[in-house]
Amino acid sequence: MAGYVDNIRIAALLFPLASALLSLPYAIYQYRRYGSISAWKTFLVASFIFYLMCAYFMVILPLPADRAIYVASAQHPQLQPFHFMQQLRASGLDRIDSLSSLLAFLRLPAVYTVYFNVLLTVPFGVYLRYLFHRRWWQALLLGFGLTLFFETSQLTGLFGLYEHPYRLFDVDDLITNTAGAMLGFWLSFPLCRSLPDLRDVDARSIVRGSEHTSFTRRLLAFAIDMALCQGIVWLWTNVVSLGVTGRYEGLIGALVATGVVFMLVPCLTRGQTPGHMALRLRVVRPDGSAATNGAYIARYGLLFWVFLLLPSWLGALFPTSGVTAASGLAPALGIAPTSGAELSGHTDELLLGAGAFEAILSSVYAVWAFSILVRAVLSAFKRPFVMLNGVMTNTRVMSDSQIERLRAARHAQSLEDELAQNDLGAASIDEAFDESFDSVYSDELDAEIDDARAGDA
Repeated sequence: MAGYVDNIRIAALLFPLASALLSLPYAIYQYRRYGSISAWKTFLVASFIFYLMCAYFMVILPLPADRAIYVASAQHPQLQPFHFMQQLRASGLDRIDSLSSLLAFLRLPAVYTVYFNVLLTVPFGVYLRYLFHRRWWQALLLGFGLTLFFETSQLTGLFGLYEHPYRLFDVDDLITNTAGAMLGFWLSFPLCRSLPDLRDVDARSIVRGSEHTSFTRRLLAFAIDMALCQGIVWLWTNVVSLGVTGRYEGLIGALVATGVVFMLVPCLTRGQTPGHMALRLRVVRPDGSAATNGAYIARYGLLFWVFLLLPSWLGALFPTSGVTAASGLAPALGIAPTSGAELSGHTDELLLGAGAFEAILSSVYAVWAFSILVRAVLSAFKRPFVMLNGVMTNTRVMSDSQIERLRAARHAQSLEDELAQNDLGAASIDEAFDESFDSVYSDELDAEIDDARAGDA
């Protein structure tokens, strides 16, 4: 029993690493498919990953220290089906006549190994039906496939990591593990009756994604874009410029990278950066209508080429001499005018050194980062996350489903306005349709009455 607990402890230690590796593809899939991420479904997926790690570690651990280890009992697979029944009879299955004898029988290693093999895949069957909505025959095949993977790991010495098998390939394990998966599948019907229906959970996620574009979704797209920018900068530095460094090389590389990812690509894709394409986002007007190419360039030009690259501009243009500024800022900054200006009698200018500008820019960026944090927290409460460059260029980043919803609402409003202008007397499109149908039906009924009267005459 202690070995099982140790395997679970190792899985718990490695689970954060596995979660970190799988979080990015999982988040991209959820945002693309449903528009938002459900906390309940995320918990289920995380628990499923943890379960698979525990189950696999039960099968392969402990690992031998010697890769050339030879375990004689594991060299020849056990291929006789239901051989475990003979072991159960030999362990006293036929001699159970009381509760105490039953408990003693269940404590025997040959016995609890069998029912542990069944219990090992019971959660797998539950997950297959509740989380993945599989049918019984799919659960049967997948359960058999999982246990075949386990046994193949043992037969091949962990796929060649060890020169010889160090655990026995047993066909009875295929039977008991597959039976456990099917047992879990059928037990999921009463067990999951009180749990939320995942189809309803997914439907609510789709609605949330169409109503609000979360900060985390935008942040993930931005991270993808910045990773691409880093790659372009590396190519520019090591391939295009052939490793030649100069005063403006770093600045030029940053301008090229951000220009390609955040300006050129959106102009070619109608408002989508590569990260936006992965997450199904788009830069549009606040009402969901398409923005212009100039708006894309202005939006990200203000963010990168003006604001975020300002230190690079200053470092390239004024590497050592500092920048001349108005002396009216001196009292606030604690900077004295230059001695040359004092001697000439002109005290309206002063020289700001690199240290002073570094302090000023650090303060500005700290305030900006804090404002982003505040807006990110408010975004969790369905408040729109709006950047200053978006306000200045009258653009927003929205999901495709949110854009479609706004466009549908705008189209419906324009139809209602048109109906109101034409004095149709309808308060909504549905009422206008009903009135139009009633009017047409009434005209047809009057014509039938007239025809009937003419026939009677």
